[in-house]
Amino acid sequence: MRGSKNFLFWNSQAITVKSNVLFKVAIYFFYAVPLVFVSYLYLMALHAQQTFFTPVIREPIITIMFVIAMLNPFFAVLTKAAVNDLESKKHVKLSYMTLWMVAVSQLLIGNLFASAILLFGLHQQRKEQPMLVKAKKIELKYKGAYVRLFGSTLVFFLSIVCLFLLIKIHLNNE
Repeated sequence: MRGSKNFLFWNSQAITVKSNVLFKVAIYFFYAVPLVFVSYLYLMALHAQQTFFTPVIREPIITIMFVIAMLNPFFAVLTKAAVNDLESKKHVKLSYMTLWMVAVSQLLIGNLFASAILLFGLHQQRKEQPMLVKAKKIELKYKGAYVRLFGSTLVFFLSIVCLFLLIKIHLNNE
């Protein structure tokens, strides 16, 4: 009987590590996206014997994709701040809201991989610590709460703008 309790405790700790690992994979992915896109731009410009920003200036779809790629470090910073707060069990409601906004933003701009990782990480975190999610209100009195709320709202808004611009470009091409 005693061994089963230890097994259950170990198993719950493995789940905690699993959600944090998922969030960290998402953060590293967010940092890698701009590097990969800039490398792609460089190779495309090199192949066409043009300057680096010529494709960004001439092709609207590349411009929007460039903006989306450059938003990813901001997604990484927001995700990292939220994960740090979840690990220290501070400002949980704001952290969950931030992670949800980042996940939905990723879904809007077509990044299904990062959105799935974040949503699965949120699901795992909710299973691990269901009492933390039941906080009734978002505390905005601590230092940095308004900045995080403004930042997550801004990148969410920019993601919506990028989505509508992508839709407009696709409709104009047809």
